[in-house]
Amino acid sequence: MNPYRFEFRFRMVLLICALLIISATLWYSNLLAKKLAFEERKRMQLLANTYERLNNVEDGSDYTFLLDIIQDNKTVPLILTDKEFNIAGSRNFDSIKSLDSSYMKRELRFMLAKGDTIGIKYQGKTIQYICYKDSTLLSELKYYPYVQLLIICIFLAVAYFAFFSSQRSIQNQLWVGMAKETAHQIATPLSSLGGWVDYLAEKEIPATIKEKVLPEMNHDLERLSIITDRFSKIGSQPELVLKPISESVSDAVNYMKRRAPSKVLIELKDETNMNVVIAHNPSLMNWVFENLIRNALDAMSDSGVINVRIQCENKAVIIDVQDSGKGMEAKDFKNVFKPGFSTKKRGWGIGLALCKRIVEDYHKGSIEVLNSEIGKGTTFRIQLPA
Repeated sequence: MNPYRFEFRFRMVLLICALLIISATLWYSNLLAKKLAFEERKRMQLLANTYERLNNVEDGSDYTFLLDIIQDNKTVPLILTDKEFNIAGSRNFDSIKSLDSSYMKRELRFMLAKGDTIGIKYQGKTIQYICYKDSTLLSELKYYPYVQLLIICIFLAVAYFAFFSSQRSIQNQLWVGMAKETAHQIATPLSSLGGWVDYLAEKEIPATIKEKVLPEMNHDLERLSIITDRFSKIGSQPELVLKPISESVSDAVNYMKRRAPSKVLIELKDETNMNVVIAHNPSLMNWVFENLIRNALDAMSDSGVINVRIQCENKAVIIDVQDSGKGMEAKDFKNVFKPGFSTKKRGWGIGLALCKRIVEDYHKGSIEVLNSEIGKGTTFRIQLPA
């Protein structure tokens, strides 16, 4: 299974689980809030009944217990009004704010809008109203789940990015270690091979070997030296030199032309006329262009066209590598630069990941899939600061 598709599915499962937990938490909290609101409504109804009994109590009767019921409400803010909804009294409001008549009228309008009112009757007629709003406890219970979920989401987001940043750092260290070890392993036999080539050049051997075979062996040794140099630079800050970027592109194009199938045409169009000099590492940038052209060759059968175009735009050098290959789906535009991802059956998914690192980390540029269409081809674009 493709590791990035597995990662996507894993994230979707986590997201669905998180949504289920959030939904269950909100549902249960709302259930508790409704129960508490129902209990507060019952308490307000009890208060209304208490006021009604006070209105009907006979002179000389003991109504202390009725007053105790009224005094017992210390949490639910309420306003007592007459039948015209003029404020007659209030309880459980801020002692200073309750002195402001405009503030109390706003609170009353809010209570009336919500319908949180209970009538107080005397001899069958409503003479007063108790208007109330949610207690502080009920208000906090309604908003607490959202605050709690926000804190959980922030914590999970920080933990998620910390985990994947740590994983990415470990992966980078492994890639760097592998690259440097590869360079180290190649360097030993490479120096030995160079010595043998020099030895053969000094010996009397057939002219055809000395004129044809030894030069090719030298070319291959030079190529291996370049590859070793490239691998040794991974993980360390490479030296940047001022040089026309067109030369680096041209070197890569010419190298790949000699190794491309005869029916594949590789064309280079330089609109800068080699006048643009930028700071870059020629060895590493050659690697990038060769990788892009090699991927383009792999995307085609034994025939096709690869167009490499260099241009300047908005103080940036733009290099487009366009092929007439099989193309790719839009969902893979960003995945192709991830280590291990490959659209090829036997691909390792390393080349484009290294290209991205070289262009973005070492040269402060950008690389992207500009466009692609199934069956028609793909265009990669590199932008470097001029």
